[in-house]
Amino acid sequence: MSLFSPSDLSRVKFRRLPDLKVCTEPCKIKDIIMMSPDSLLLSNGTKDSIQQVDSRTGSTLSEVSTKPYYPWGICMLGRELAAVAGSNKVKLVHVRGGRLTLGTVLDVKADCWCVAGSGDNVVVSYNSPPWLEVMDTDGRVLHQYQDPGAAPTFKSPDFLTTSSDGFHYVTDFKLYTITKLDSSLKVLQTFSGPQLRSPKGISSDGDGQLLVCSWSNNSIVHVNVNSGKMTTILGEDDGIVKPRSLAYCPQQHKLFVCPDNETDIIQVYQID
Repeated sequence: MSLFSPSDLSRVKFRRLPDLKVCTEPCKIKDIIMMSPDSLLLSNGTKDSIQQVDSRTGSTLSEVSTKPYYPWGICMLGRELAAVAGSNKVKLVHVRGGRLTLGTVLDVKADCWCVAGSGDNVVVSYNSPPWLEVMDTDGRVLHQYQDPGAAPTFKSPDFLTTSSDGFHYVTDFKLYTITKLDSSLKVLQTFSGPQLRSPKGISSDGDGQLLVCSWSNNSIVHVNVNSGKMTTILGEDDGIVKPRSLAYCPQQHKLFVCPDNETDIIQVYQID
C-alpha cells in the first residue's frame, strides 16, 4: 500500500494530533515500528526493554526486558516475530496472544545498530567498521557488504528498511545519503540532497516512496526513488525537532515520529 494517496504531495495535508504518552517517565526511545494498525513496537533504551503500545492511546499493552542487552533498532519478521539490534546481539522477540516474550539471542561480530526484516531473514547494520549483513534467524550470515575501496558507500550506516518489493534502503548519518541495495546487498543507487542532513529513521513501500527523518534539518522528507525528487513534508513549524525514528500507518493515515531526546512521547500526525 502506498505511503500517500494521492501521489501529488501538494494535495496532502498534515494535522498534528495529541502526542502519545508512552512511558511514565522520560526515556530514550531508540526506534518505533508499526506492529499492527492498532499498536506500535518501541525499543526503550532507558529501561532496556521492548514495549508494545496502543497506537491510539499510548498505553503499554505488553513489555519484555532485553537486559543485559541494550536495545537499538527493531523490525518485524512476519506477524509473530520481531528482531532487535544492539550490544553485539540480535535478539528475537515473539509476539503471541498479545504478549511479548524474549526468544533466541543471536551473536554478531560487532555492535549492531539497526535491523530490517527481509522475508524470514534479518538485515543488520554496523557502524564500526561500517558494513551490512543479511542473516537467517539461526544467525547464519547469508550475504555481506563491505566497502571495497577508497570511496566508501557508507561511513555511518544507521537506520534501514526493506520495501515490499524486496529492496533495502539504508540511511548514512555522516554521508547524508540513502543507499538502495538488492536482496544480496549489491548497491544499486544512492540518493543525496540538501534535504538529507544526518538522515536517521526511514520507512518505505513498494511503490517507490520513502519517508526519512532528516535529523539536522529538523524535518521529515519524502523521497520518490523513481524520480529522485525530495520534498520536505514536515518541519520545525510542525513541531519536528531532531527526529530519530518514524512509522507510518496506512490504515489510520497517521504518521508517528519519535524525537531524539529523553522524552516520554511520540508525535502523531494525521494525513488528510
